[in-house]
Amino acid sequence: MAELKQTLEELAKIAGADRLKTDPGVTAQYAVDGVVPKAVAFPKDTKMVAALVQCAFRGNLAMVPWGSGTKMAMGNPPRRLDLVVCMARMNHMLDVDTANLTITVEAGVKFRDVQARLATEEDRCYLPLEDLKTEAGDFVCSDRSHSGCFLPLDPPFSEKATLGGIVAGNTTGPRRLLYGLPRDLVLGVRFVTPKGDIIGAGGKTVKNVSGYDVSKLMIGSLGSLGILCEMTLRLLPLPEKMETLLFSFDSFSDAGAFAAAILGTKLLPAAVEVANRAALKNMDFRGSLDFTPGSYVVMVALEAFDEAVARMRKELLAMAPHFKAKGHALVQEDKHRLFWLTVGELQGTAFQRFPRLVALQLNYPLSAWKTMFEFSDKTLSQAGLDYTLLCHAGNGLTLVNLLPAQKGTDDETLVEVVRALLAECRNAGGNLVVQRAAADLKKALPIWGEAGSDLPLMKRIRVELDPTGVMCPGRFAVGL
Repeated sequence: MAELKQTLEELAKIAGADRLKTDPGVTAQYAVDGVVPKAVAFPKDTKMVAALVQCAFRGNLAMVPWGSGTKMAMGNPPRRLDLVVCMARMNHMLDVDTANLTITVEAGVKFRDVQARLATEEDRCYLPLEDLKTEAGDFVCSDRSHSGCFLPLDPPFSEKATLGGIVAGNTTGPRRLLYGLPRDLVLGVRFVTPKGDIIGAGGKTVKNVSGYDVSKLMIGSLGSLGILCEMTLRLLPLPEKMETLLFSFDSFSDAGAFAAAILGTKLLPAAVEVANRAALKNMDFRGSLDFTPGSYVVMVALEAFDEAVARMRKELLAMAPHFKAKGHALVQEDKHRLFWLTVGELQGTAFQRFPRLVALQLNYPLSAWKTMFEFSDKTLSQAGLDYTLLCHAGNGLTLVNLLPAQKGTDDETLVEVVRALLAECRNAGGNLVVQRAAADLKKALPIWGEAGSDLPLMKRIRVELDPTGVMCPGRFAVGL
């Protein structure tokens, strides 16, 4: 205890009294799966993060980085926790370079604030191309200054999520079909290792490495290899037109066949989603929808030039009757954006109503998406559970929310069902991750599914960067 007290005093000298909190009323707000830290630090910059981590490493304090808390439900409960390093005050946009389509931010910057800043940027001439004429003689203007740019992510909890948490979790939403994942957009990072060393990797260009691309090592590591402090991400031009088509179906066979047909065309939608009716029921959409969902709904996001969106809309509306669609709705512009924000918030909305929510992410080869959706739907229904299903049909991923109302409700059934879903994912060549569950229930669940053959390599990397195991101990895959 004396050593802990001394280390905390040293941390207070580094951070200042206003940036290190040990009051139980504060530390309780930063508990991870019920484990309350001894202190919470709020560093002002990367140098202070490094100094704090060096001190904590010398004192053998177990550390967990924290953004806004939206990703803290992921992972196993920590084996121990002494210090939370909260990045909330590192919230500066260091470089907004629309000419080169990049943005550099500190880890505590919120995703919503990035999009708001980009929406007001005046310097929007980012493609230095000459005006062109097509072979048919049509004039093509290269001046896209009217459209601006954006960060092409749609992460869960987008109103609260920080860029550090998004990158550390490698998380985004349905529109990854068109835009990819954070690992596809991150050009460079600065992070602090568990020993307190500051490492910079990558830069403002797509290929800015002379060896291993170390920045990719941090993406999806969930804070287990260090604390992300700064990152440079690639931007894209804003689409000229954005809209969503919703289609209602009475059976999954019809909905699944329609979604598969869309993916088999030359169309390039931003997202193709299949959901059960309960998923739409639990979405907190704050706009009006002239739409009555059937048992299943196919949702298609269209984001492109005006002409391309019009063509895709026409083809989809022509296809739908052949698959027994019972109705459709069109959602445009601001309502389109709001709708997909709502889709991303499904887990959070359901969690507010069901504190014992168990949220699962099923990953599998793309060819298996219909089989996995149908298996999940049948298994959960037979178990008598309330649940939502949302499938990113073009990405090989299904999100499952199990909705038990209170402690003790069907806990054994929940565990059995999760293990059955994991087994089916593994049979298909995929895996399962538990994204959210009550701390007591996590002990019985396969939080990270099953480890692969790369586990020994991951352990060696972890030991090299964190020899004493002080960074997020036990939270990552297989207890790393």
